[in-house]
Amino acid sequence: MVLPRIFKYVKEERARLIRTARGIEPATLVIKNVNLVATTTGEILENMNIVVSSRRIASVTSREPDRYVGLRTKVIDGRGQYAVPGFIDPHIHIESSLLTPTGFSMLVLRHGTTTVVADPHEIANVLGVDGVKLFIEESQGLPLKILIDIPSCVPATDPAFGLETTNKVIGPEDIASLGKLEGTYGLGEVMDFVSVTNASDYVLEKLRVAHELGLVINGHAPLLTGEMLDAYIDASIWSDHESTNPEEALEKLRKGMYLFIRQGSAWRDLEALAEIIKDPKIDCRLCGFVSDDLNVIDLYEKGHMDRIINEAIQLGVDPVKAIQLATIGPAIRLHIDDHIGVIGPARFADIVLTPRLDHIETNTVISMGEIIYRDGELLYDFERPKIPEWAKKTVNIPREIKAEELLIKTDATGSVKANVIKVTPGSALTELVIEDLPVKQGYVSCVPDNDILHLAVIERHKGTCNIGKGFIKGLGFKAGAIAQTIAHDTHNLVVAGKSPSDMAKAVNRVREIQGGIVVVDSGEIIAEIELPVAGLMSDEEPYTVYRKFKNLMKKMSSYGVEFEAFFMTLALVALPVIPEVRLTDRGLVDVNTARIIDVIVK
Repeated sequence: MVLPRIFKYVKEERARLIRTARGIEPATLVIKNVNLVATTTGEILENMNIVVSSRRIASVTSREPDRYVGLRTKVIDGRGQYAVPGFIDPHIHIESSLLTPTGFSMLVLRHGTTTVVADPHEIANVLGVDGVKLFIEESQGLPLKILIDIPSCVPATDPAFGLETTNKVIGPEDIASLGKLEGTYGLGEVMDFVSVTNASDYVLEKLRVAHELGLVINGHAPLLTGEMLDAYIDASIWSDHESTNPEEALEKLRKGMYLFIRQGSAWRDLEALAEIIKDPKIDCRLCGFVSDDLNVIDLYEKGHMDRIINEAIQLGVDPVKAIQLATIGPAIRLHIDDHIGVIGPARFADIVLTPRLDHIETNTVISMGEIIYRDGELLYDFERPKIPEWAKKTVNIPREIKAEELLIKTDATGSVKANVIKVTPGSALTELVIEDLPVKQGYVSCVPDNDILHLAVIERHKGTCNIGKGFIKGLGFKAGAIAQTIAHDTHNLVVAGKSPSDMAKAVNRVREIQGGIVVVDSGEIIAEIELPVAGLMSDEEPYTVYRKFKNLMKKMSSYGVEFEAFFMTLALVALPVIPEVRLTDRGLVDVNTARIIDVIVK
């Protein structure tokens, strides 16, 4: 791990801080008369003054603030305001916002987030090491501190399992190389728990390299308990964000794991786990909030870590404790609490001003001493990112796809029993259910009236035209078809619908625009959004992407989509590392046994 330059000890900077703290040298910024939330003690300190010298805080004091003010000192009167540290998200996939790091930064800084740990394993699965480097390059110089996790599972499963056709591989030697680049900070979530618990030498070698580099390792252990959880931790993986019930979460806490409570767009675990935070008998020093995946609509309309804090408060969590879980808690886990997570001397001047604590309103946001937003107005000049052309030509389907290629042939007549993927709104988990499906003209048909649709995954990287076919229940989607190149984590093309011809039209349109989301009904394209960057993101202005996505969602609402996380739920049906069953370009996958199973039950 090579710490970003901003974390390095600079003698000249420390000398200026010392002189400013003593009133010898004027501050660059003073926030006076503010009520300060002390995240280290849980107290609220009234009428305090925050004295800033360039990027860092020189002093937090009740002394007369004018002694620190010079001719060029900016002064903010914080009377009636609360000052809290800039928020920290220790695990997020920026790609899920449909924005590149620049656009993402513009939105989350507005909501008080000043540090994130980004795991770019979405773009890494499409573009490999070069995709990770592209993220690092764009992240440098932004006012949002973006620490990069090197993806640990590219691909998500061991290629030896033969569960899907993947495009890129990041092996131990790549981790060693990337770990020497400035900006890389951790090892991304180790999702292949099957290989971990089977002591796979390949996975353990990745972990060995990560430990040698001093990388902070992020875990992924859904539903693991007992000896299997012990085996996972024994690999030296110390955090998890996949707990969905209190019993699972408590076992992980008791065994020394950092419990990251996830509240994203598609999977929301906060309500189920809130009782742990509220229980006075449970010490939550190893707890924190993460968002994992957030779409651009939620980011624009509801916020980021401020949204999670506010939702926790609504569930009865003490406001100061909720703030701690988005500041000092994650900072301690990341081993940089001497830089972030606290408003105190020597820390970065990452400060959020809010008029209330019972509902955070981020009207002023300061990152490393620079005022990014003041009373909601953007003061920082963001440059539009320059995306190379090689990152925009990633949909390699060499020919148009025909409707019948998306269907399952059968010699049976009447009906068949079929294994169907059942999804639940707001959950990353799926369920395998057996359904009676009709046979029409030699093909197994869907049953839209029972919310059972056709589902297919098409390989889009190597031009193989592999197509995995199956059925999905629970999407609540009533248009003809939807196709998208967002299909975690390999990001092949996924399509679902009731009309095979509409499905084919949607697939071929996505192929034409080189990535994105397309909705078709009765032969007409009713909505689409282009995502040319790796087939995952847009480099347009955040508001433009938000408006297009909002329009797409509005169109979808008239076709029965009842949950706003629809796209994320669909995207996850191709990820063969989260129980219970998934569909890839190779076929239907039983996740727990890591094998391909038949759709038609024999």
